[in-house]
Amino acid sequence: MAAADAKPILIHQPAGKDGVPTHPSLSKAEFPIAAFEGKWFVVQSTLGMWKTRKDVTITYTPHTPPPHLAYNDHVQYRSSSAPSSKALSSVVGISTLLPTRGAGADDPPAAISEHGAHFKWRGSGLLVIASSKWQVLGYDMDEGWAVTFFEKTLFTPAGLDVYVRQPGAVNKERMEAILSEVQGLGEEVGKLAESFFEVKHGE
Repeated sequence: MAAADAKPILIHQPAGKDGVPTHPSLSKAEFPIAAFEGKWFVVQSTLGMWKTRKDVTITYTPHTPPPHLAYNDHVQYRSSSAPSSKALSSVVGISTLLPTRGAGADDPPAAISEHGAHFKWRGSGLLVIASSKWQVLGYDMDEGWAVTFFEKTLFTPAGLDVYVRQPGAVNKERMEAILSEVQGLGEEVGKLAESFFEVKHGE
């Protein structure tokens, strides 16, 4: 695909405290809930926990349907020094869609104003006390990529991940354009995006 013919890369600022999406593509009316399900490979990140990991994937499967949407959230990875034959480590939790508080109680927001991709994650088993909030900032389901933002917690800094459906499916030039678009957002997200690093797969 020539640069002049490339599809626009649409990535947006995260929702504020009211939870209202910053673009209609992230709303309940437009976010592709079913298409987002399945396995994603984390190929770029600013999160320090992935600097010593490889083969990082996150798989989302239905837990409860809309309007009370929740995904089963299954993270798998290996240590960077581990052989590919070593079993994957796992972290399991549930990501539940957060309510949007942008409208008054007597005036519920229309679906276009309700966020469709802003979640609260809670761990399962021994991690049941752990929780965090994350949201999708942009995606292209045809090309097979998404950018996610993880909010700061008491124990972890804010960070960004870039997901793809298959390692290498998004070529180097397109990935560089995605990273540049995130940096161009400015503010907190743009600053975080200056620290992107590659997460290895299959080595």
